[in-house]
Formats: sequence, structure tokens, C-alpha cells
Amino acid sequence: MLAVMALDAAQIGKALRTIHSGTLSADEAEAIAELAQMSVDSDGHEDAEEIQAFYALGKAIYAMAGIQDSPTPTFATDEDEAVRLAAIAGRLTSTGSRELGYGVAHLLSIIDIQIQPEEDAFLTSVRAAFQISDDRADDIATQLGEAITPA
Repeated sequence: MLAVMALDAAQIGKALRTIHSGTLSADEAEAIAELAQMSVDSDGHEDAEEIQAFYALGKAIYAMAGIQDSPTPTFATDEDEAVRLAAIAGRLTSTGSRELGYGVAHLLSIIDIQIQPEEDAFLTSVRAAFQISDDRADDIATQLGEAITPA
């Protein structure tokens, strides 16, 4: 059994703010929530910890848009991953919101401590769709790691 990273709401909010300290529009928050679900689905396994993290991240994302106590939606579609990622990228209008989206996908990929090959491929697709360089992706991963690692 793999170890699982436990994140509380305060850690999640703090971690997300290290990437994007501004606000999000409701549409950007929804686009990032859709990306988060794609990340959870990317390895074909949804475990309880990933689902819990998905909803906790959703609350934090919606809070960044000034939306409180809104349920995190789930998205069902047969659309191709590349098409969905391109549509999401088009809805994330700032560099900060795209980087935040990537950070959320990254967090959900590492929640079980080990990134599966399918998750790694998904993160590569997100970087390409969102035009995030490998170096910047590494910086985001480092920032998140420092923010969620207990002192």
C-alpha cells in the first residue's frame, strides 16, 4: 500500500497562494476544478484520498473566486483529453491562473506520494496546453512542496 499525503484546508490554501496570490473569476475556478477532476481520473484509479483532496482543493479554488460553500462540481464528458485541455487553457486567461491549474493537477498527482506514468503523461500534456516550461513546472512543484511540508 502506498503512503498518502494528508493535507488540511489551511495547507491547501497556503500552497495555492504561493502560486497565485490574486483572485480567480468563477469561470477560472470552474475550469481549474474540471482540470482537477481530469487529474484524478488520469491514472484510472480514484481512491478515497484523491477524492477527498479533490473536494478540498475545489473549496480552496472556489474561495479564491470569492465563492463560499459552493459544492465542487464534477464533469462528465467523452471529449478527447487534448480538446478538453485546450478549452480549459482558453478559459484560464492569465499566466497565474494557468500556473495555478498546473499546480492543482500536480498536487493531485502526488497525493499518493508516487506519480504514476499516466499521471506524469497527463502533467506533460497540461504543461504543453498551458505553455508552462519544464523549468517553471519544476519551480511550481518546489513551491508547493515547501508549502505543504510540515515545519
